[in-house]
Amino acid sequence: MLHVILQILSIIGIVLLCLLGLLLLLILLVLFVPIRYRMIGHKEGETLAFSARVTYLLHLLSVRFEYPKPGSLIIKVFGIRVFDSAKQKEQDAEENGGDKMPQKENGKNTADEKQHEENDRKEESLVKNNAVAEAAVNKGDNKGEEEGSQEELQENFSEDMKEKKSLTERIKDIFQKIQYTIRSICDKIKSSLQKAEELKETVTYYKDSITKQENRMLFGRAKKRLFKVLKSIRPRVLKADLHIGTGSPDTTGYLCAAYGMLSPVLGNNVRITPDFEETVWEGRVYIKGRITVFTILWQALGIILDKQLRIFIRELKREEK
Repeated sequence: MLHVILQILSIIGIVLLCLLGLLLLLILLVLFVPIRYRMIGHKEGETLAFSARVTYLLHLLSVRFEYPKPGSLIIKVFGIRVFDSAKQKEQDAEENGGDKMPQKENGKNTADEKQHEENDRKEESLVKNNAVAEAAVNKGDNKGEEEGSQEELQENFSEDMKEKKSLTERIKDIFQKIQYTIRSICDKIKSSLQKAEELKETVTYYKDSITKQENRMLFGRAKKRLFKVLKSIRPRVLKADLHIGTGSPDTTGYLCAAYGMLSPVLGNNVRITPDFEETVWEGRVYIKGRITVFTILWQALGIILDKQLRIFIRELKREEK
């Protein structure tokens, strides 16, 4: 009995080890197998063509986009087409066309019912309009009498107030208004000065925090890691043959100067033919490269786990240590 139990446990252990091995292999594949990309572009006159393809793990997963045919996106897994935007559009068009036909037939069947309903609505609206017109006439008469009495009372009240107010009271009112306006202006000036001081303190605080030596070293480390990520995802192959003209000689000259400065980096595979007279944007471009997930994750973890980054975030939030 014990021998059987040990055999069962050994089998379970072997199965678990196999599953762990497969999981570890999958993790290593995701981290270290690069994602390869390729892009081809072509423009001549008004015609523009562009295609991009991304493959992973010996083309077990591939994504392809093409334009203008008429802009299709195709996804394949193990060589099997999982998604095709062109076919999806055709299916949607067929479904929409099938839905419209019964709607038209139902519209023909219910046309008589709609006419009866419209006639009933017109009769109800006529009755309501007559009732509203009669109510408006009655209200107009009552409002005319009320407005006349209110106007007479207001005229009597204003005459009494004019008689009661003396010249001294008017002068006091004027001085009180002037005093009130002066106080309000002074309060606004004080509040604006307080806000300016608070803003100045905030700006100086964040300026001191950013220019601190430890934070400047943090920015330098983050910059180095970012450049490593950009270097890892940059195109390995770049070929271009371009015919460029902006329409004005000065800006075209600036582009040529920028190309001259970047030519040691771009190499002989990138050629630009300037046109100083006409506006032209034509040419061919071919880009090929790869992206490794491990490099991106490693550099991102290096930035996230930096102790100085947490200190800098607390300083930005003005939290006490």
